[in-house]
Amino acid sequence: MADKKVDFDKKLALFYFGYRSFIKTADDLVEHYQLSKVHRRILFFVVRMPGLTVKELLDVLDITKQALNRPMQELVDKGWVETIQNSEDKRKKNVYVTASGKAIDDKISAAQIEKMQTIFTETGDPTGEVWTAIMEKYAVQIDKDFLKRMD
Repeated sequence: MADKKVDFDKKLALFYFGYRSFIKTADDLVEHYQLSKVHRRILFFVVRMPGLTVKELLDVLDITKQALNRPMQELVDKGWVETIQNSEDKRKKNVYVTASGKAIDDKISAAQIEKMQTIFTETGDPTGEVWTAIMEKYAVQIDKDFLKRMD
């Protein structure tokens, strides 16, 4: 049996369009709450990794301190996140989500989770095990330590 050539161009395009579809689900809700994509990403990771230092958040988001400053302050002003001085190192601040911030994240994430569950079920992988294995292979190339914090 001859090896069938794998069409990676199509797989790359599918990955791109799949990502756009996934993000569009949240973007519509993000817009409703008058947030930017950076606001959403901050809220997303602070909910899932409470107590991140500002420096760690910069690393996770892969943005500059300047890019973080305004959206972070807006989230603080809305009462959705709070920064607390680190008890061990007064130069550091840890970031936490508030109850109202968690509620907003829950609403935005619910639509994405529902879409994922539907697609996983339709493809015969109802728990998303295959997808998770693939995404973990990509994610660990960026940072293993942050992934461990989400387990």
